[in-house]
Amino acid sequence: MQIKSVGVIGVGTMGAGIMQVAAQNGLEVIGVERDEAAVEGARRRLEAGFARTAARGKLTEAQAAEALGRITVTTGLEAAARVDLVVDAVFEDVELKRNLLGQIDELVPQETLIASNTSTIPLVILAGATSRPERVVGLHFFNPVPAMKLVEVIRTPVTLDESVETLRRFAVDLGKEPVIVNDVPGFVGNLLIVPYLLDAIRAYERGVAGMESIDSVIKLGFNHPMGPFALSDLIGLDIVHDMAASMYEEYKEPRYHPPTLLKQYVRLGWLGRKTGRGFYSYDG
Repeated sequence: MQIKSVGVIGVGTMGAGIMQVAAQNGLEVIGVERDEAAVEGARRRLEAGFARTAARGKLTEAQAAEALGRITVTTGLEAAARVDLVVDAVFEDVELKRNLLGQIDELVPQETLIASNTSTIPLVILAGATSRPERVVGLHFFNPVPAMKLVEVIRTPVTLDESVETLRRFAVDLGKEPVIVNDVPGFVGNLLIVPYLLDAIRAYERGVAGMESIDSVIKLGFNHPMGPFALSDLIGLDIVHDMAASMYEEYKEPRYHPPTLLKQYVRLGWLGRKTGRGFYSYDG
């Protein structure tokens, strides 16, 4: 099966990025949001994403406009009934995602593949909400989607090989480098990166060094493009918190427990770059 059309449910940062790369590579794309205000926000997000990509010289303005013309954003979940692949990109909440996948399962033809962009939730929990768990695959894109090459293609013990291979090829067609992983909470990327981010926050809480100093050690000593605090701000502190909480719920290991400082910043609404303030300030 070749994927020629994609429906993306939830056009936030990740959903918009997935839609952009799919449209850039010639696919027809339908985005679904909860109401008209969210639809307008999604359109602005998509336009800004294409503008950034064009500004980096990765697309001409004409190519960006052509790709944007392959995208439709609507409020009706029914619009996703005619696509080859439906991708869940809504908020990282188990019940929200289970309910959504159950609705999608009732709506789309049996041959349609269903994917979730979950970053930490065990895929089998989500697949179990459908009548076709063997055709549910994890597609974990990394942020920012247009720039990052990696896609984790996640399989459960019941996922069909052909479903995995179809979505592996789909990721390749989008210009990505897919890695097939098994279904464990956090998969590979977040299984390893979340404890690293939390350890950095705890080191700062203990007074080991300042945030800038810790970031500089990682950048200059290990040649990383950014340190853990800047990376957390880029990901979003709410997302880092929720990934950690989800993995702690599954593993019950202290290294996944969200540190107090992270909780406080999230409660303050200091979520990183997207709000202008996280561990660092981004005003101006």
